[in-house]
Amino acid sequence: MLKVLFIDDEPLIREGLASIIDWNDYGYQVVGTAENGKVGLEKIRTLKPDVVFVDIRMPGLSGIDMVKQAKNEGYPCKFVVLSGYSNFSYAQQSIRLGMESYLLKPVDEEELIPLIRQLKEKCKSEYLLHSQIHEYETMTENEEWKQLLQGRKKHHRLNQYQNETFHIASVTFIERPEKNWVEQKIESDQLFKYIWIDQVMYLLFKNGEVASIKRLFQSMSRLMAAKQHQFQLIEEGTTIERLPDMVNQLKQLQHLHFSYSNTTVLSKQELISEKTSLPDGWVEEVCRSIEFEDDNKLDKYFEEMEKYYQAKQYQPQRITAELIEITKDIYTILSRANQDIHIPSNEEMANIICASQTLQQLLSSLKNQLSKAASEINGFACNSENTIEKIVEFVEKFYYKDLNLKVIADLFSYNRSYLGKKFKKQTGYYFHQYLDIVRMEKAKYFLVERELKVYEVSEKVGYSNNDYFYKKFKRYAGVSPKEYQKNQRKQHA
Repeated sequence: MLKVLFIDDEPLIREGLASIIDWNDYGYQVVGTAENGKVGLEKIRTLKPDVVFVDIRMPGLSGIDMVKQAKNEGYPCKFVVLSGYSNFSYAQQSIRLGMESYLLKPVDEEELIPLIRQLKEKCKSEYLLHSQIHEYETMTENEEWKQLLQGRKKHHRLNQYQNETFHIASVTFIERPEKNWVEQKIESDQLFKYIWIDQVMYLLFKNGEVASIKRLFQSMSRLMAAKQHQFQLIEEGTTIERLPDMVNQLKQLQHLHFSYSNTTVLSKQELISEKTSLPDGWVEEVCRSIEFEDDNKLDKYFEEMEKYYQAKQYQPQRITAELIEITKDIYTILSRANQDIHIPSNEEMANIICASQTLQQLLSSLKNQLSKAASEINGFACNSENTIEKIVEFVEKFYYKDLNLKVIADLFSYNRSYLGKKFKKQTGYYFHQYLDIVRMEKAKYFLVERELKVYEVSEKVGYSNNDYFYKKFKRYAGVSPKEYQKNQRKQHA
């Protein structure tokens, strides 16, 4: 609908024009009337009509002067002059001012209808032309900004922003959505421009505040929940000259969306900066939690893994490869004591990788896979009902580890003092005594059956100090390890 305004000092003319035809039928909406040039100019400013019918002679500000003022202020209305009598000089002034037509009052319907149809077509053509020009200029300017962000070229037209301060951010999409869909979600007075480069939308904010930009992203994230995305933000303000450097920093952040998928707005300040590493024996600890079906410990180990890879800032391909190798190592260790366990095939592992688009998804899938393994294991964790029986079987299996009552109490979520009393009551031994017995019996086996050297046996049963092992063994067996080995060989000779 085109907006039309009537300006005339005669009420009958104003009312007559508004009712002479059904303006809606011709694609017009009557937005107002004005009784003089001064009021008419104010209504042009506020209502921004497309077509204005104006009396050429009015008290105060004349129609001619009002049109001059409106045009000087840049309003692109189509003006139609109304006059009570034919006057060639007025018609000449109207033409010089670029008015569309000159109608005599009272206005004749047969004269009016062809005119407004003609004006409608003219407005439509001009609107289409302006849209095409605007679209071309926008495309040209966007291409200039794109070249600037890519560090290829800076166009002279952008020099006007030389003294401006910018914040730059990017939105990364796993799958590129329709441009219009995304652009409709952006509503911000601070947003200066957005530029698409491949599957990344770069957003420029002029004189914006970081806190309000983050709030905008939080709002956009809720609206775009159906599309997998992540925001990256450079929190420091920058000049137009340094924008290419900022884009490179954003690119470094973009590959981290794999590791930080739970973070809506990722900036350098959000990154885990402390150096971190997985401790020695970490894989064995994971295996222990699996065999005991200790979900809390397994969750803790996987949280450590998440933080570890977030801090390392590796590319997704490297993270995926390393996690697959770690998983294979875990299955290798589990299968030594649990030969019936199902070890995933390469195809199964490939399916897990393909279905995981983030570190969090990959870790979750691998953890679920290992939880299934825990359910399959026919060992102490599944078959023993009694806690002490579980501990006894655990010691039989992991006697060579650095074990003590505190470690066992933590593992089984018991109070250390209470567990010690319960263990003594059921087995007749204090825990450290029972552990020594198991280790000594294993040492006897290794000395005879495997014919290992004493220091090898010491390490194999959990003693890093050979002298300490020697004293323990002699106290238990009555002879030194070497003597025991010789005596047993003689008996079996």
